[in-house]
Amino acid sequence: MEENISKIYVKTDISGNITAINSFDFISDVTDWTLIDEGTGDKYHHAQNNYLDKPLTDENGIYNYKLVDGKIIERTKEDKAPDLALANASREIAELKTKLVETDYIAAKIAEGSATVVEYSEEIRKRREWRARINELELI
Repeated sequence: MEENISKIYVKTDISGNITAINSFDFISDVTDWTLIDEGTGDKYHHAQNNYLDKPLTDENGIYNYKLVDGKIIERTKEDKAPDLALANASREIAELKTKLVETDYIAAKIAEGSATVVEYSEEIRKRREWRARINELELI
């Protein structure tokens, strides 16, 4: 009995990082996909879980592989460093914005006259620091 040959396709982002991998058997439209290999067996038919040694992304959500001249290359730590810095910056920005939202009530209390700037001077100082840090991180 002859096994069916499965074709493996990958999808990449603008930097060439592999963002998806699948067998033609599970893709309805190969537009924006690149054919990289073909073969028989589960490695090819169920490429999402069997073709690559590692998952598409690491524990930080950074892509593990890139496509270079039609070949899959594992990204090095150095290659991933800018993406990791950006992910870390995004996480920190989200945390700082949450802190700002949680202390927004201070402005309302001061505006309504039920509190003074002096009473909340420490919180106001922290809010300035959080905004400054957000501005720094947004430059990454």
